[in-house]
Amino acid sequence: MRRYILIIAFLSTINSFGQEDNLTVEQQRLSFIKGKWTVDGSELTYIEICDWIQGNHLQCASESKDSKTDNSISYFSYSALEKVYIYYGLYGSGNSRTLRGHWIQDRFVFEGERQTEDKLTRWRVTMKPTNGKIDFLEEKSIDNSPWKESARFQYKPVTN
Repeated sequence: MRRYILIIAFLSTINSFGQEDNLTVEQQRLSFIKGKWTVDGSELTYIEICDWIQGNHLQCASESKDSKTDNSISYFSYSALEKVYIYYGLYGSGNSRTLRGHWIQDRFVFEGERQTEDKLTRWRVTMKPTNGKIDFLEEKSIDNSPWKESARFQYKPVTN
């Protein structure tokens, strides 16, 4: 419980430097991600808090009581120069990844890849706002194989 309070206090402090009222149209598309989230079946063990920080970037901090490797800090941003959305995630496992994406019709679609000595891993992540919740789909391809679903769930608002 102390960790949740620390995360909330930290994000509240950072948010005071944010400029939420000065968002571009592209940045406003990210606004549905702002909030305090959990996932069905993990309401007591998982929380993710997303809020605007200085520079009109969206920061999300998550904590899992089940597995420390599920803890993460993530950033969503929009590059006006490149006309692309950028996701950067730092994970408790020690890994990180960068995905680039676009708003397509009614959802974000992000893609990225990592080449290691033995394989090429590609990711495609879709996030769609649905009735106050967020549908999340992650697909993965190894060495250009067909896309396979690697995660599917729905974020729902935390109610206290």
